[in-house]
Amino acid sequence: MIISLTQYKGGVGKTTSAICLATLLSNDAKTLLIDSDPNRSATLWARKGLLPFDVCSDSEAPKRLMSGQYKHTVIDTPARPAADDVKAIAQGADILILPTTPDPLSLSALVQIATELPKGTNYRCLVTLSPPAPQTDGADAIAALQRHGLPVFDRPIRRYKAYIKAADAGVVVKQAPGGGVAWRDWEEVWKELGNG
Repeated sequence: MIISLTQYKGGVGKTTSAICLATLLSNDAKTLLIDSDPNRSATLWARKGLLPFDVCSDSEAPKRLMSGQYKHTVIDTPARPAADDVKAIAQGADILILPTTPDPLSLSALVQIATELPKGTNYRCLVTLSPPAPQTDGADAIAALQRHGLPVFDRPIRRYKAYIKAADAGVVVKQAPGGGVAWRDWEEVWKELGNG
């Protein structure tokens, strides 16, 4: 499976989502995360070598992929891609994930990118960095996307300090202090992807 993540707006949890999805896929088979973002955030997260999947830059990716050792690939694309790049990203993925925070600017950027995808693109919107209950920002954003007729995961990814701790320690989220609660969101996303 090839999962790509992209968005016109930065700061929407794209790299964190890529790390979590690669973690889930690595439970099934050997997985490669391609870090195409110039910030190299995924590479920095992986620097301690404690993640259950491999991470490489886009320039290293062809050689790694040609080795035939990977069943799954996750691509963390550059933020703010050009429209032509979005089309190429969509065509090169089995599923395209469009992360967004629940704020109006991020949602507007998501609606814009969704309207520019090639016809027939298999994609889902993912609401990230959602304030935990009792705030309803995540649920409200999901409802708004559904009203626009966009395919969206039913479960928002809630904002927890466990993500910061996991990135700092170079581990998967569920291994960070307090990460068990945060990881439940990803288990629900995994089920929605048809793996439950």
